[in-house]
Amino acid sequence: MSIVRLLLSPVLLVLICYTGWSQADTKADPKPDVGIIPVEHKKQKRLVLFPVIVKSPEYLWGAGVAGTFFFKLWHDSTTRTSNLKNVSFYTVRNQLVLASDGTIYFPNEKFILHFIASFSHFPDRFWGLGNETPSENQEKYSISQYDLYPQLLRKVWSDFYLGVSYEFQNVYNFDYNRDGTSLFDLQNITGRNGGKISGAGLLFTWDSRNNAFSPSKGFYMQYFTGYYGNFIGSDFNFTIRNLDVRKYFSMSKDRVLAFQLNLISTIGDTPVRDLASIGSNSYMRGYYEGRYTDRTMIAVQAEWRVPVTERWGFTTFAGAGRVAGSLNDVFQLQSLKPSFGIGIRYALRPKEKLNLRLDVGFGKKSQGTYINLGEAF
Repeated sequence: MSIVRLLLSPVLLVLICYTGWSQADTKADPKPDVGIIPVEHKKQKRLVLFPVIVKSPEYLWGAGVAGTFFFKLWHDSTTRTSNLKNVSFYTVRNQLVLASDGTIYFPNEKFILHFIASFSHFPDRFWGLGNETPSENQEKYSISQYDLYPQLLRKVWSDFYLGVSYEFQNVYNFDYNRDGTSLFDLQNITGRNGGKISGAGLLFTWDSRNNAFSPSKGFYMQYFTGYYGNFIGSDFNFTIRNLDVRKYFSMSKDRVLAFQLNLISTIGDTPVRDLASIGSNSYMRGYYEGRYTDRTMIAVQAEWRVPVTERWGFTTFAGAGRVAGSLNDVFQLQSLKPSFGIGIRYALRPKEKLNLRLDVGFGKKSQGTYINLGEAF
């Protein structure tokens, strides 16, 4: 899976503190967030800045800076809070990541704009294609790339949106062992020499969630189909389809039961960085991102979220998934990989339900620790 998707939820941990700042607001917040330095005239805090460390199986450890800016284009109860996020960090594996991620809700949510832009130098791991690749297959490689990925959604009716997207990615450096023994050569992996992808997509979205950061009720479904071809500047011709379905149940004492199904399928000359894989900070937690990679992927998970105090909470989660070479093969249940774990939540902004999360996930002969901003799904 492209690192663009990996960066949708940057891996963050507050190291020291964070501070708030805002422009003038016509309505003062009568109860400033605890831990945020108050601003004169009780202006609502809009910008959260903090140093960070990063932790995941892909990064191991790293450090950097991050910031999140909250705003509303129109002050009404029907429009969710927009946000812009930026993160820059460097890891002990000599990985450098610079990324921006934003979601802007226009008045009455008639339009929703989401975008991601990133640059990365990323030493990584590869085990070959398939759902049963042995651990001893592991080999190192590294890439340098930059990405741009905007999406624009238009409300059609009630909670239903139609949208368009565009993705440009340039992998301008792809280094691996080129002595003829590498899996990249033996399996004739597409994209092992780098290259550009350029593609347009359509999105069909139903979104009735009550909160974008930490939903407690509602339904979300998005179907994406994207075509990448030579006629729009791509070095590869392929198609990606993704179905993402989520359901949230509000239980007693503010507890939440959440479910997700994620199905990804690629067709054509798909480069390795855009294939489907299990293991991420969002689904199949406990596996290295890309540990199992192929043309299709299915993953299901459930999560039980329990608040303890106004700021603290915990979760338990479990799921299963697998990859395969075709859409028909991905539904073979006997080859599913398990995923389960526990997590801790701390509300950076209780009003916006923006949580810092620490998850410990376990898979088949695998374990991962994740520190993230926002819920997994």
